Amino acid sequence: MCFKTGNMAVRGGALYYVIFVVFVLSAITLMFIIHRSIKLRQLQTELDYFAKIDNLSSALTLYLSQPEVYQRSSATDIILFEDSSSLVHIATEPHGLLEIITASTLYRGKTLRKSILCGKDPFQGDSIALYVPDHRQTLYASGDTRITGNAVIPGKGIQRASIEGRPLTRQNPVEGRISKSNSKLPDLSPKIVGKIKLIQNVDSIVNLATNINKLYQASVSNPYTEQTDWYWSESDYQISGIQAQGKIGFLSAGTILIRDDALLDGVLVSASKIIIEGGFTGSIQVFAEDSLVVGPGCNLKFPSVLCLSNDNVNPVYVGIGKSATIEGTVIVCQSNLSTQKPFLSIAEEAMITGLVYHQGLIELHGKIAGSLFCEGFYLKTKRAYYENHLLDNEIDFSKLPKHFVTVDIINGYNDQVIDYIESSL
Repeated sequence: MCFKTGNMAVRGGALYYVIFVVFVLSAITLMFIIHRSIKLRQLQTELDYFAKIDNLSSALTLYLSQPEVYQRSSATDIILFEDSSSLVHIATEPHGLLEIITASTLYRGKTLRKSILCGKDPFQGDSIALYVPDHRQTLYASGDTRITGNAVIPGKGIQRASIEGRPLTRQNPVEGRISKSNSKLPDLSPKIVGKIKLIQNVDSIVNLATNINKLYQASVSNPYTEQTDWYWSESDYQISGIQAQGKIGFLSAGTILIRDDALLDGVLVSASKIIIEGGFTGSIQVFAEDSLVVGPGCNLKFPSVLCLSNDNVNPVYVGIGKSATIEGTVIVCQSNLSTQKPFLSIAEEAMITGLVYHQGLIELHGKIAGSLFCEGFYLKTKRAYYENHLLDNEIDFSKLPKHFVTVDIINGYNDQVIDYIESSL
């Protein structure tokens, strides 16, 4: 009897042990399953998050790749996969002549955003180096004149000439396709005209601006995703000894002088007359109405804009000094032309990389790496002055950097990223 009782006790203990082991293994298995489930949910959450981020990038890419479809309004919705969960809202806002595009989408009750500064890829076009409208005139080339890229010029073409004893040194001054131009320059796009008028609408800006006399700090900045902080004065003033970055604007009904000790990055300047002191370095967009002078040795970094726009009949003038460098866009336009057309002078050793659009005569002594649209040429020497004569001029579209972005003056569309300026992810 004692032996049987002991045997039953051993069997009972073994059963309890098995039950305990099964319980422990079950608990471990359950914990593993729960842990795995949590990890899978975390992984799915992360996948959903990164999918949303990818949607923002994809929507921006699609928006820029099909500008004729999406850029007709200031806001649009893009559904990427015929699924409302992939909806991305696109909103655009001008920053000078450039544009800020913001893509946003919802994720777990939060809004994810990505903003870019964008412009036009100049290589997605006709690669025009020179456009001169056909007023039944002849262009003459002498010296070491070189036009590299396509030339759209008057029907009489471009002929060899000798100025001041300097005959043309090459067989053909144009390395590219030559075609006949229309009787006038291509019109600026309504979007570009609208952006210029928006910047030059002093009355509406002043209502939201701060008097420049109340700007006490030496450094101001404002994110590109915010409204522009404008500083104004009814009289002339100087921008000197100040550092300004982002969506900052300076405005005057008179003259603004930008001194060479100012540190400006991406800011806007609008005035009747604007003078940029020699030696200044920075990235700016300036909008003048009567005259615009860039001093010698200035370095206006990409993506700067020089714009003079006037609705009156007064003669207007833009001067770019010796050895100045400009990376961006130069626009000179006048809706009601006087008997004296707008005049643009580019001094010796000056270099413009980008686009020049000028509704008047240009005195070109410097070089242009990019495109020039103008009414004609003016050349003054010690002995005489000449119209539509080019002497030792270089206009070379092929020297544009491959990733250069400019302003689309004709259609107003944007298809290239300049910079990723803000993310809220």
